[in-house]
Amino acid sequence: MSDEEKEWILPASIPFPELKGRDLEEGLYWLLDAMGAKDLEWRTGGSGGGASDGGRDLEAHFYTPTADQEMEPQVWWVECKGRSGTVEPDEVKSAVINAQARGDLDYVVIATNTQFSNPTRDWVKEWQKKNPRPKVKLWDSSHLERLLSRHPDVVLRLFSEALSLDGQFQALESRFWNKLEFVSSPTLKKLWKARAETELTPLGGFALVANEFANGSITRRPWGAILDAASLVQVLHIGLVNVPYLMMRASKAGVEQTPIIRAFAYLILCAIDQLPAESVAELVIDSITRGEQDKFPEDVQAYLLMPIADQLLSEMQDVCSADCTRVSAFSRMTLTEDKDEIDEYWQRLEAAGREEVEEPEKHLRLERHDAPCQVGFAVDKEHGCPLFDVEPSVQHFGELLAILKRVAAYRKAQAAEKREADAARRQARAG
Repeated sequence: MSDEEKEWILPASIPFPELKGRDLEEGLYWLLDAMGAKDLEWRTGGSGGGASDGGRDLEAHFYTPTADQEMEPQVWWVECKGRSGTVEPDEVKSAVINAQARGDLDYVVIATNTQFSNPTRDWVKEWQKKNPRPKVKLWDSSHLERLLSRHPDVVLRLFSEALSLDGQFQALESRFWNKLEFVSSPTLKKLWKARAETELTPLGGFALVANEFANGSITRRPWGAILDAASLVQVLHIGLVNVPYLMMRASKAGVEQTPIIRAFAYLILCAIDQLPAESVAELVIDSITRGEQDKFPEDVQAYLLMPIADQLLSEMQDVCSADCTRVSAFSRMTLTEDKDEIDEYWQRLEAAGREEVEEPEKHLRLERHDAPCQVGFAVDKEHGCPLFDVEPSVQHFGELLAILKRVAAYRKAQAAEKREADAARRQARAG
């Protein structure tokens, strides 16, 4: 089904009767932004907000290509008329005449949450015949509804109840990839409940995982665990191909990169849970270099990959040392205490998910040379815990994933056994 055929917007749920004053201006601001407006200026306190400033509430530039491929700016003015009934004809006439006084205007838009009368539309047509510039556009509630249906991310920002679940998913995807913005936990809860009916795209799947980490945890809604191997590979690949874009965009926008890095680490963990470590390592390197490894010097590959590798390794160090008789860590490398912690870590690979549970924190590591490794690695005085001895690098990334896969397999099974034993004890006490 094409995007055009899907019902993103539930029109009856858009509160047009209440969309007046500043609320209408805000809606138009974000709509213009989504439509590609540049140099967007919201003149708070304009005619729609109660003060006189020359007429317009919003001013924006749209850049269009000319015949010689130069980008030419078009200047738009927007006046917002929030009403309970039909917009008064004199209000439209006044707005048009005021706009005409400025010679460099290309378009004037008069937007309302209700409608315009037929005589008003007729007056605009007659005026336009004699005055080809600026072009006058009348946006009533029906026209705004059509524009909003093309930009569900705006609807999600302003009145999320007016979006279908498909629309909320599409809006989440758009907001993440276009603006690096995250949605709230209630939206993620709705999408998780409808996961069986939701068709995840690779871009949307990655956006969901990043949004979960931005909201604090992946344990409650482990999106990677519900994906089959083929879908998981697609999600991981599309994310890794866009690593430079995501990191650069986050840096320029001042957005915290941690949720994105944790999303990559989690998806790689899900991948080595289902696939051979060497295959995942090959996929990761091939994706970040876009299949042209010889064009990416090793230091560039390291710049893109090492933050992710360090994140995943640090998480595994925290998890595996938590009950190790050989290694004692008194301060965690990565995992926070009040969110996605040790006891629930392996549930991120199980499709059912679980409620978030809070935990504590530590620092400092000691290693006994006379204790065995629970996972089964060969260790002695000369050979310490491979999780702490391994040095992440592009060249040895496959070796790193092989170690992590072995630890993950053991610890995941151990965690499942512990939960079963705990459940049996609770049932015995209850019986």
